[in-house]
Amino acid sequence: MLINGIESNHIDAKDRGLAYGDGLFSTIKVQSGVAQLWDFHLQRLQLGAKALFFPEIDWQQLSAEVHQQVACFADVSEHVLKVILTRGSGGRGYSTQGCDSPLRIISDSAYPHFYSDWRHQGIDIILCESILSKNKQLAGLKTLNRLEQVIIKNELEFKHAVEGIVCDENGFVVEACSANVFIYMNQQWLTPKLDNSGVKGVQRRNILRLAKQNNIEIVESEIHQSQLIEAQSICLTNALMGIVPVKKYQQQTLRLEPCSVLQSIIK
Repeated sequence: MLINGIESNHIDAKDRGLAYGDGLFSTIKVQSGVAQLWDFHLQRLQLGAKALFFPEIDWQQLSAEVHQQVACFADVSEHVLKVILTRGSGGRGYSTQGCDSPLRIISDSAYPHFYSDWRHQGIDIILCESILSKNKQLAGLKTLNRLEQVIIKNELEFKHAVEGIVCDENGFVVEACSANVFIYMNQQWLTPKLDNSGVKGVQRRNILRLAKQNNIEIVESEIHQSQLIEAQSICLTNALMGIVPVKKYQQQTLRLEPCSVLQSIIK
């Protein structure tokens, strides 16, 4: 683990990431020593740092540290790197005054190989009772405050489900617990707008980009949970899992073929 470029696993107990979730993170797939979609991860971190009024961050140094770490896994086909940025330590209370030394944390872990089975076989998902709150200021960002996801994951584990669709308080689809959602209905691909809540995943961005290049129309739209009865196919996506087709939503059996079209454009 690197903390501000130094091998360590210790941080200040007063760090604001610990105290307030005052920070950002991104989870990166590493393939044979290459950080996949790193430019998109970096751009989202930069956008988040600006939105949270972070002090200046040496982005070149962060990139150098990421590439230094991924090079250690050149002989590993798949691995995971996690980048965390916190505002650092300083002062008491919510004020950011005096917090001018952000913290860079880079850690690694084994790749979850069950994702390969998910991609090839598909998964069953549910509609979660847990909801995501609306917050335009934080919508799209991947902040350290993930308490909503902790609650959602607890619901999934209690119900013995691997994943689930999560909506906002008005019943509009936002995302899954750990993934973005693409829905094929009425002969068209849709993905939820994320103007009010949710994370704008780097794989989601990648799919939207590649779909446009391959003349596949995907519309960002408001999708109410009541419309899901019309879904012919559903895919879940994130930076690690790629594109995972959904075999069954609630009691509704779905087609896998449309998802294979999306899968083909990111290979």
